[in-house]
Amino acid sequence: MIQQIDSLRVDTLVYELELFITEEDIKTIDTGIAFMFSEIDHVNLMIYINVEGESIKAMINQFQIGAKYWNKINRIAYVADKKHWQTIIAFDNLFTKFKEKYFDVDDMDNAWKWIAKN
Repeated sequence: MIQQIDSLRVDTLVYELELFITEEDIKTIDTGIAFMFSEIDHVNLMIYINVEGESIKAMINQFQIGAKYWNKINRIAYVADKKHWQTIIAFDNLFTKFKEKYFDVDDMDNAWKWIAKN
């Protein structure tokens, strides 16, 4: 399940993902990114992750979105309370042009500061 949250920055989309990431959740993010590009040239994402897993189709869709917006996404901050995401995100960051970083839930201030480093 996905929920869009109000952002502190006009160039940043904020989403909360819960339970299980589906391809519909990824399509929602894709739609949000496409809409942002009608207003600005680059976008950041902050994603709160509170999930147990994701479907294979959702994982494939995430890679497709990354390729689609390769030069348009600036940074993605992932916020979670499960440390295994830190390793997954660090590995994923090796294969993207945009920057991705993990932050603990109690480190939100630093997540927003990192996002601001355009």
